[in-house]
This record gives sequence, C-alpha cells and structure tokens, in this order.
Amino acid sequence: MVSLLTNTEEYFADLCDEIRLFFDVRKIPVVQEIDKQGFCVVHEFTKQTEFCHHAALYLDGVCVKEYAYHSPLVSDANELAYKRAAKHGAKIAVYRCLSAYFGIQKAWGSLTGVRPTKMLRDLCMSYGAEQAEQMFLKDYDVSEGKLQLAKQICDIQIPILQTVEPQKDLDMYLGIPFCTSRCAYCSFYAATTTKDGNKEQAYVDALLRELALLQPVIEAHRVRSIYIGGGTPTALNAEQLYRVLKAVSAYAAGAEFTVEAGRPDTITQEKLAAIQEAGAQRISINPQTTCARTLPIIGRKHSVESFFEAAELAKKFNFEAINMDLIAGLPGEGEKELMQSVRDCVRLQPENITVHSLAIKKGSKFGMENVGQFAGAEEAERMVERARMYLAEQGYQPYYMYRQKYMAGNMENIGYARPGKVCIYNVDIMEEAVSILALGAGSASKRVLPAQGKIERFIGLKDIPSYLARVEEMAAKKAVLFAQG
Repeated sequence: MVSLLTNTEEYFADLCDEIRLFFDVRKIPVVQEIDKQGFCVVHEFTKQTEFCHHAALYLDGVCVKEYAYHSPLVSDANELAYKRAAKHGAKIAVYRCLSAYFGIQKAWGSLTGVRPTKMLRDLCMSYGAEQAEQMFLKDYDVSEGKLQLAKQICDIQIPILQTVEPQKDLDMYLGIPFCTSRCAYCSFYAATTTKDGNKEQAYVDALLRELALLQPVIEAHRVRSIYIGGGTPTALNAEQLYRVLKAVSAYAAGAEFTVEAGRPDTITQEKLAAIQEAGAQRISINPQTTCARTLPIIGRKHSVESFFEAAELAKKFNFEAINMDLIAGLPGEGEKELMQSVRDCVRLQPENITVHSLAIKKGSKFGMENVGQFAGAEEAERMVERARMYLAEQGYQPYYMYRQKYMAGNMENIGYARPGKVCIYNVDIMEEAVSILALGAGSASKRVLPAQGKIERFIGLKDIPSYLARVEEMAAKKAVLFAQG
C-alpha cells in the first residue's frame, strides 16, 4: 500500500508520477495523516524568501528517508512561471527522497513529462544552452546519456522548426478510428470494421462534412502538413479511402502529406495507388514485431510474411518515405527478439523507423494475462539502447521523441530517419510548434498562441455515434478555437 500526504493537492497527479518511478502501483490514495499500514510519501511546501519542498518517506508510520529541496522564489505575479517552478520543485523533492531510499537513479531523473526535448529547448531560450544543460543534469537529475540524446534530437529539429510561422501555418490531422482487429495493448479508441461497411461509410460522410464546414479555417492558413491516422486508415475499403484522400488533397499543394497504412493485411495495390494519386508522399507500414509467435498474443491478425509482402509492394510506388513501427518490451520478447525485428526492418530500407517502448496499464486485461512476460526496467533500457546504437550504425538519426505513462523501464518512444527524410508533422506535434486542426472522432485540435505563451486545446468526442450526431457542433467549436487571438 502506497499513499500520499501533501499540502499541494494541485500537484497530486505529478507527485504520483514520481512515486510510480519507484513503486509498481497505479492507484495512489491521498490521505490526511501518515499511513501506519505501509509506505506513505509526505510532501510539504512552504515559501518565504525561497521555495522549500520537503519530502519524507514513511514505512509503517516511521520516517525512513527525507529530503528538502530549496529553490529561488518566483513571483506569483507571473502565474505560469510560478506554477512551473513550484511543480518542478515538488517533483524534484519527491524524486530525490525516493531515489536516496532505494539507491536508484533513473535515466530521466525526475522528468516524467511527455516532451523532454521541448523542455530542453524552452530552457535554452530562457537561460542559454549551457545553463539549460546544467539544469537537466543538476536540477532534474537527468543522465548524461539522455541529455545528449535530447540535444541530438533538438539539433536535428532546428532546420524544421526554423521554417515555422506560427500565425500562418497549420497542420491538419484526419482520424480514421477503425481497425480490422484490436491490438491487445492499444489504449486508443477504435471500432472494428464491419462486413457491410455501412458504419465506415457513415463516418466518412460525417468526416467530409466536417472538412467542408472548416474550409474557411483551412483557407485562412498555410497548410504545412497533412496526416491521416487512426486507427488504421487503410481499414476503410478502397472507395471510402479514396473519398477521404480526394477531399483532403485539395489542401495538399506544397504540404507534407502522410497516410498511415498501418496493418500489413489492409494494404492493397489499389489503396496504395489511391494514396499516391492523392499526392501523399509518406506512408507507414507497421509490423510492431517480426516475431511470429508474438503476433497472435498482441492481437495482430497478419503474418510476418504478409508484412514483408506489403513492404515490397509499397516500395514499387516510390513514396518519398516509408515508416515502420516497432515496439520494445512486448510479452516474451527480449533484446534478441527486438533486434531481429529491427534488422528485418532495416533490411527493407525504409526511410523512417520508430521504436516504441511498450506502455501498458498494470490492471488491464492484456497486462494481467501476460504477468511475468514483460521486460524489466534494466532489460528494457538495454533493448532500446541497443536498437539506438544499431540504427545509428545503419545511418538512421533520432529526430523526435516522446514519453508516455506506464512505459517499460520509464523509457521513451523515438522516431529515427535517414538524413533528409524527417517527418515534419511528427516534429511539429511533439514540439507543439504549429497549430493543429484535427478532424474526426477522438481528435485533438491545438491552437498555438506564442504571443500569449499558451496553447488552447479542443478535444473532440471519442465515440463514433456521438461524433456522427454532433459533427456540426464539433466543427463550430473548432472554428471558434481558431478565431481566437
């Protein structure tokens, strides 16, 4: 039993993320007094001439470790800076208290956020590169290796981000929330395709209706990139997919255009021809693993052979870039299996390879069915590092990175690209550099407002029936979002 006692409940979720770096728990109750039955992490925050965060770890009511973190006081007149400083101080105190007790240093230190490269870039702009790097190492306890990885990615992103005009540019995302079967580890909303295709047809009709309603918003911007994702866009039949591609291609001139082909068993020559005809230059073909015994365990209905066949078919269309997704830490897979998958992909010479670290909720059906089959933290770290080194040897560079909760070994997802083959949309979305107009069920639009130093968001309805019934309402709310500022 692990609980948390704190006088800063506004940072409760952030402190729980620090606790989970050391305790394999998901639910952490907030308590009003020190728990006498197990571990209780106590956090107290005071401010006088400086911030002072005091963290203590109690076991059966007895304090076994404590740590106090002091940092300069930030004026609460600058609300954003004040909250950021207070939150980071709270996280650092809890991290260092637990790190000292367990004698364990995490590679990313106290950083638990999604976008470490964005954080490093922001710190560099505020304090200069040298001080920002020291803050990563000394304040946030990030390892030298992870700092160098973040720096390398930031350097590769510079020419991409230098072309951004925030007030003018727009990225477009169209979500297709259908799959032919559900992957056991997936936490995204998606419906299974139907035999008659009527549900998919109704969805495409609504999606194109939303696209038409938002035409004024789109035409008021310069479309920088278009990304059709899912789900699995190629789970649509050829006619439905062509309708979506044809409609969005009207905005594709001069823009990067990506379509997730995703499941190898949904890829046909007819669909690839439609993608190419619409002007898309980039596709994804995602095996997740080339270990045949793993595929049925994770709910993938295709074979390893069908992945190779789909990849060879796609190469005939001469797309500018093909991406292949792999997942490290799948049940029963260790370094040997991951590296075989990496080598199989490299042999096919895709321009991009993305290595994800498995993120799985402990209490999920998939997690419970495969207890004891997942890689431990140290093994997961070795696997991901080995893949990184091998891909570097093969000419691939890491160009974007993000992190999720519940990831194996507290690691990261990294997209690798051959020089000149970086995906602009992936950089834009992870660095939150460009506004995103997202259409479809479960899509998330963002309005980047650099002058105000903030990002406004609108999260659409997830389930398909609600989206179909309220598509005009969703479009209207997005139009309002993009009319601000």
